[in-house]
Order: sequence, then structure tokens, then C-alpha cells
Amino acid sequence: MLRWLRWLMLAAVLGPLTAAAEPGVVLVHDWFGVTPFYTQAASRLERQGYRVVAVDQYGGRTATTHDEAAALMQGVDAEAAARQIDAAVRSLSDVPRRIALVGFSMGARHALNAAARHKAVAAMVLWYGETSRDMATLRRLSGPVLLVTGSQDGPAAEHAAAFSRAMDDAGAGAEVYLYPGAAHAFAQPLFGGGKGLDPAATQAAWALTEDFLRRRIR
Repeated sequence: MLRWLRWLMLAAVLGPLTAAAEPGVVLVHDWFGVTPFYTQAASRLERQGYRVVAVDQYGGRTATTHDEAAALMQGVDAEAAARQIDAAVRSLSDVPRRIALVGFSMGARHALNAAARHKAVAAMVLWYGETSRDMATLRRLSGPVLLVTGSQDGPAAEHAAAFSRAMDDAGAGAEVYLYPGAAHAFAQPLFGGGKGLDPAATQAAWALTEDFLRRRIR
């Protein structure tokens, strides 16, 4: 039975409540906020035995249209968002455990920056989100990164290749997968009115994510 808690009114926590809980995962949502896709992602990982903290950067507000999402995203204070994710990571550090950050679209940039601030973060997963080629940031990462995006996500292929090379240069390493024919936010039904929804790409992204987390933080 799932046990949802409100954590500082800013995040939902899923998973074992014992001190000996399994590895932890911090989720950072896309620009629509806490949607069914996001809550289902948290539940999926919880069922696999992870202690999950699902960050809510919109304070309970959720978008269903692009205009609403853009307005909510513009209202996010970068420093406040960073503090919130930092607190989520610290909440999982109550006992020795391996921690991963998972960011979807808008959340990828926030997750990447947070991972660079915390040695406790042993791995990171980015779904079709903004990356970085800043060597100072990448050299501070404590573990590898999995990047999953679509070949039709704008200049995604070019950016993914550049990110992979930068991660190699930084000595961190990245696993990069481009799903053929998939567009941006291929797993989010709200994006583009669902026109870019790709169940096959979504299934593949989950298979890659679950395998990566098993190998990197189990």
C-alpha cells in the first residue's frame, strides 16, 4: 500500500519508512507540474523499492495547457528551486544510501545543477531535458548520467552528442540514447495536445531508466 506524505508542503514522499530503506530517488517534474505522468513515475519507482521524493516546484499548482505551464515556469525562482531540491536530497541522506536524481524536461536542468552540488548523488537520469557543457559543473558530478531523448526533439541529436563528449572530457561519463522518430516530451500526454505522445519511446525510456538505476545505485 502506497503511503503518501506531504513533505514541507513542497514534495511528496513515497517508499519504505524504515531507517534501512532502499536507495533513494529525487524526481523533478516537467513544466506542467505534478501531473498524472509525474505521480505515476513516482509510484512506479516506489514499487521497485526506492525511497522516492517527488519535488513540487509549483506549490500545488498544475498546468494543463502550454500557456498555463509557461506562466508557472516563469514564476519559479531559481534559488528557491535549488534550495528545495537540496532539501529533498538531504531528506534522503538521513541514513547511508545511494541517491539518484531524475529530471523530466524542465526539471533536467535543475536536477543537473543539484547533482553538481551534492556528492551524495551517485547517478542522474535526464528525460529530454536541457543539459550542460560547462566543464566546471560537469567535473563536480559524483556519478554517471543517463540522457534519453528523441531524434525529432529539435537539435536534440546534436546537443546529446556534444553533452556525451563533454561528459567524457569531464571524466564523469554519460549513457545517451536517441529514440528514432520521437519528439520532445514523448511521455507527457499534455505536451502538444498529445500529438507527440509515443508509447513505444516511453516504454523504452523506462526500461533504460530502470536498468540504469539498478546498475548505478542498487
